Order: sequence, then structure tokens, then C-alpha cells
Amino acid sequence: MTPATPALHLLAKTPVPGQVKTRLQPRSSAEQAAHIATWCIEHTVHLALSTWRGPIYLHVWPTKQHPLFQDLHRYQHVEVKCQVDGDLGVKMYAALALAYPGAVMGCDVPHCPPGVLECANQALREHTDVIGGSRDGGYYLLGLNHPEKPLFANLDWGGDTVFQCTMSRAEALGIEFQQLPVLIDLDTWEDLEQVSGVFQPLHKLLADCGRGQ
Repeated sequence: MTPATPALHLLAKTPVPGQVKTRLQPRSSAEQAAHIATWCIEHTVHLALSTWRGPIYLHVWPTKQHPLFQDLHRYQHVEVKCQVDGDLGVKMYAALALAYPGAVMGCDVPHCPPGVLECANQALREHTDVIGGSRDGGYYLLGLNHPEKPLFANLDWGGDTVFQCTMSRAEALGIEFQQLPVLIDLDTWEDLEQVSGVFQPLHKLLADCGRGQ
């Protein structure tokens, strides 16, 4: 039997100065933080386009009228959709419900090795659910053959127990995840500096911003 083609749902926030990557401040200006957010979105989309076998959607908030999103749609032919209202769990569930089997992924791990995305894609093609945990206690990717609303409801999305709670709920639902390597979300300057040591494109970005090590 030919497996279903899995979709990849990328989530991104409009890179407006003062509204994105605020944890990078005050070590960066609001404009620098927005520039880094833009870079993360662009690199994540390019990673997906070069790696993922299947449809790719970019779900954005609060508007898709930003020039970055318009360019990605016009020149990279990425389908851009506005996220629904609600917390992160509501947004992720709605994205997955649009097209599944599929994976939902943020744009905070542009350094994700291509092989990790390929592994997630293959797992879904084999009807296996998949999750990639992040160092801060959350997850950067969640792949499901069928959306399960209990996995996304009433979680402290800013806390450090998201991954643990998700795994517990999955066990109760009879879901067995294939686990991907743990990665670092790029949320703070410490995260950027740590990852830039092993990811040359990020090292160059920080150098261009005048903030390289």
C-alpha cells in the first residue's frame, strides 16, 4: 500500500520589531531581534523545501500581509495561511487538522539537520507518530497520523513540562512516538551563541549583526 503523503505545517509570527524574539533584548535592539526572526523563518522554509517530501504550509500570525510572507509565497510557492485565534495548542491542532498525516514545527530550529526532517517524514509515511523534544522542555516538531485534540489542550506552553505532559497524554491515548534528537530552540542570546558554534550560517548572521563571538 502506498503511504499517504505527509504535510509539514510551519508556524511563524510576523517579524515586527518589538513583537518577536523579545527575549533577545536588551542584548539586541528590537530591529536586530526582528531581523533574526526573519532569518529563522527564511532558513526554516528553505530547509523544508529542500528536504520535506509532501505539501508545506506556513501558518502565520497575526497577518500574512508582511513582505516576507508575500515573497515566500510569490517566489518559493509556499502556501501561507493565517493561524486561528487561541493559544499555541489551538493553533497547532487547527494546522494539523487542515492536512494530515502531518507534522507541525516552529521556526526556532533553522539549524535542524536535514536528516531529522527526513526521518520525521519517513516515520509518518510508515504511519508512525513522531516527536522532537527541545532543550527547554518543549518540543520543536510533532508529527501525527491523526490529530488528537487532548494532546494540545490546557498546557502551559511557556513552561518546561510541555514535552513531559505531551508524552504522558500520548501514553493515555495509546500513542507511541518515535523520538527525534533533542534540539535547542533559538530563544535567547545564550541559545544563539551556543548553536552558532556548530552552525556556520548562524555564526555568520551574528557576525553580520556585530554580535558574533
